[in-house]
Amino acid sequence: MPEDATEESAQIIQEEAELVPDEPVDNIVNALRAVPRRIGSRLASPFYSLGGWLKRRGSGARGFLSNPTRNTRQWIQNTNASLRAGIARLRHEMDSLSWVQLIAVLVAFGLFLIAPLLSVVGFSFTDPNTGLPSLHHFINLFNDSNFWPWQYDPNTGDWISYVNLETIQFGGDLMVIRGWDFGAVLNSIYVAIFTTAFSVLLGVFLAFIIARYDFPGKSIVRTVLIFPILATPFVGAIGIKTFMGRAGFFNNLFYTALGWLPYRIELRGLAAIIFVQSLSLFSLVYLNAYSSFMSIDPSLEEQAENLGATGFKLFRSVTLPLAMPGIQAGAILTFILSIEDLGTPIVFFQHQQAQKTLAYQVFDSIATQSGTIDPAGPAIGMILLVFAVVGFLTIRKYAALRSYESGTKGGQWNPRTRKLNRRTTLLLYAVVLPLLFLALIPQISVIILSFAGSWSTNSILPDTWTLSNYDVLWAYPDVTTSISNTLLYGLLATIFIVLLGTSAAYIIARRNIPGKTALDLLVTSPIALPGIVIATGYFTLFYGTPLFPSEGPWLLITISYAIRKFPFTVRAAYAGLLSTPVILEEASMNVGADRNKTFARITMPLIGVSVLAGSLLSFTYSVSEVSTSLILGSVGREQAPMTFWTKEVLEGTGVYGGAFSAATLGVLMMALQMVVITITNRILGSRSSAITGI
Repeated sequence: MPEDATEESAQIIQEEAELVPDEPVDNIVNALRAVPRRIGSRLASPFYSLGGWLKRRGSGARGFLSNPTRNTRQWIQNTNASLRAGIARLRHEMDSLSWVQLIAVLVAFGLFLIAPLLSVVGFSFTDPNTGLPSLHHFINLFNDSNFWPWQYDPNTGDWISYVNLETIQFGGDLMVIRGWDFGAVLNSIYVAIFTTAFSVLLGVFLAFIIARYDFPGKSIVRTVLIFPILATPFVGAIGIKTFMGRAGFFNNLFYTALGWLPYRIELRGLAAIIFVQSLSLFSLVYLNAYSSFMSIDPSLEEQAENLGATGFKLFRSVTLPLAMPGIQAGAILTFILSIEDLGTPIVFFQHQQAQKTLAYQVFDSIATQSGTIDPAGPAIGMILLVFAVVGFLTIRKYAALRSYESGTKGGQWNPRTRKLNRRTTLLLYAVVLPLLFLALIPQISVIILSFAGSWSTNSILPDTWTLSNYDVLWAYPDVTTSISNTLLYGLLATIFIVLLGTSAAYIIARRNIPGKTALDLLVTSPIALPGIVIATGYFTLFYGTPLFPSEGPWLLITISYAIRKFPFTVRAAYAGLLSTPVILEEASMNVGADRNKTFARITMPLIGVSVLAGSLLSFTYSVSEVSTSLILGSVGREQAPMTFWTKEVLEGTGVYGGAFSAATLGVLMMALQMVVITITNRILGSRSSAITGI
């Protein structure tokens, strides 16, 4: 045999030997050893990218300076050519209807999104005394120990640390778990990190189980996993605070009745916020992870199996990387929604830690009936905005990878599923059922509270059950008015969204114009921008004007709903347009119909179902909007929506005050969301990512 052939055979044998599946213990050890290297690589990656960018820019600058006259002339010529090409493309692509649609979208977003955000930025960097650009507000913030824990004492020349790492406290039979205290900035960051980590672990595990295994009751489990998205963290926190409090269901069952716990356990402060947010937001990761697992080309995994990768090695080396764009997009969205969450800190505000979050600090600075604004509010909002923008751009990066991450142009596959035997199914349910109960605690607790009459200290469930808690919905005038206000604002916002959202989706899907990517970025950005920052911008820009008169916030509440929930309809309409053949519209125009008539009689009927689904989602998320409702509603209480009065009832006393009455409002919002999301899920089918707006 020739020597080359012998060497080639030896190499093949060596490669085949390397494809033998590793032992599970070796996989776990190797994975743990690789963690520091991967973290270091991720941390160093931005600096490498920055270095490469600076190097390229430096080379370009040297080339330009070598002959500035010629290079300037060439740059002007290239710019003029690009402008002429862009103008020519606009003339070819745009007609009167498209121009009206584009201008309407740009005006709406320019006036009610970009301008308010720029107002927050300007307010943050302006000295209130001189009116000149200044870092005055930020300096004051970082000189506050509640905001930043390390402070310099000029008298002693020492740095004083206000960090509090005490996590667990004991008192009698009670064990209190709270978070670390690093000040508002770092508190918000690490709460979002922990929330995201727990959400990813729970969401990815459940998504993989549902996507890859067939077992009795799978459809029920899959339906139940949609329920956590029904309750916002604000609503879930109302139930969890009582349900898992010192004398709630959890402690009375496991400590008093069963005796499994040595102490009663109570979560307070930041630990409680992490728990509530994890259970309320993990479904975002689940939906995106499930969509990613289902969109993987099965042939890729089959090829890996043919080469010897099975079990955990197949999941780690093939399946997980292919699903990672969806998982990371869901994780980053969870991070953004966690860091901007206002409802949960408000529910747990009695503990000082809960007040040391960025969102609560913004709320505390401007939520007054007088409409006055503490300069610290916009400055904190500016910090929130930076986090949100960075996260949103990262989401766009990973969401854009979805179409080619599987190595194809996408498509519908016959998913790889494995049918479980009876024994494995029982083991699976032994793991999944406790997780499902944990995931549904926010919904279960709110429903139980809404029917609770009296609840004694050591009772597992309420001693008596009653419907009288629901009297607050019609017996308390302000609450009754707030319900009708909310439905009206949501309906008006939805009409606005359908008109402009369909227009934006049509231009993005059907018009090849310059700046189309930027337009897509603009109309989908509100899903990740903090509502509390947008509301702050409305105060700094519009308060005292006809758009926002004193004690008259209804118009801006409606507009804030429309802008904030705009992406749901846009993404649903865009998906409908992509699945509608362009040839049908071309055929209409070939027989004499202009673009206006084609859009009205051909395009809209074809995408009507998708638009309906998106508008239903926009409506249901509008009526449960928290941050803008609380901020803007605090000025005009008689025009405030339902979420504002949920907070007022929760903090109130008397017949219609307290957690039991507030829970009824939460149940009303959950019921509305459940109906709408169920209908939408039926309409959208497998396009579940439209539910998250990504």
